[in-house]
Amino acid sequence: MTALHLLLLFGGGVLAGMINVLAGGAGFMTFPLLIATGLTEMQANAANFVALIPANIVGTAVYRRELKEVRQNLVLRLVLAAVGGTIGSLLFVKLGAESFRVAIPWLLLFATLSFATGPLIKNWLERQKGFDVHRWQWLSLCLEFLVYLYGGYFGLGMGIILLAIYSIFSHMTIHHAQALRNATIALMTVLGIVIFAADGIVPWLPSLVMMAGAIVGGYGMAQIARRMPQGLVRGAILCWSVMLTLYAFWRYH
Repeated sequence: MTALHLLLLFGGGVLAGMINVLAGGAGFMTFPLLIATGLTEMQANAANFVALIPANIVGTAVYRRELKEVRQNLVLRLVLAAVGGTIGSLLFVKLGAESFRVAIPWLLLFATLSFATGPLIKNWLERQKGFDVHRWQWLSLCLEFLVYLYGGYFGLGMGIILLAIYSIFSHMTIHHAQALRNATIALMTVLGIVIFAADGIVPWLPSLVMMAGAIVGGYGMAQIARRMPQGLVRGAILCWSVMLTLYAFWRYH
């Protein structure tokens, strides 16, 4: 990997950190960038776990007060994140590269559709007068477990999917939802990194270079990033994810 590749990864990390501050979905940009610098698909997925984890860890610390206020089912959700994420990461390692290549287009399609339809589903349900979120708590937990399972295997867009689930099946504020999302994803991601590292598929140098960029972009440049229209950034991420999904179907099928 050349110095130019490392510079591109650092710059991509900066942009990813800014995107995560604004709207989430940075993995849609970092995953293909990692592949473009010479990593395999499996290495790129493992590197994404390492590169983007600071946002979740620091986010958990920042929202520690809000996390204490959502204690109901918190331990259960952490257990679901640990179990689901571990199973997903073990499947990623055991099924191997060929299975992952076949799954990539479908995983991207799932993440893209979730990213696009989450706000629409939320708005539709909010208009249904008979919809009682408390009666559907069990369904929320089941869906969250499936997201952790998916996240342990791939991870792109899982934070956005979780926020959509919280917004549909609870009355949490966005700050409480962010606190819960950061805590569960941080736990799941750490376990995934341990599993990937034990299997030797984590490319540490590019991962840490992109991580450094993500820290700079997410925290050192947060004030600049917040001045950009969130709707515009979200629309750009959606367009990019659609193009990436179409390309993945063309390349792998």
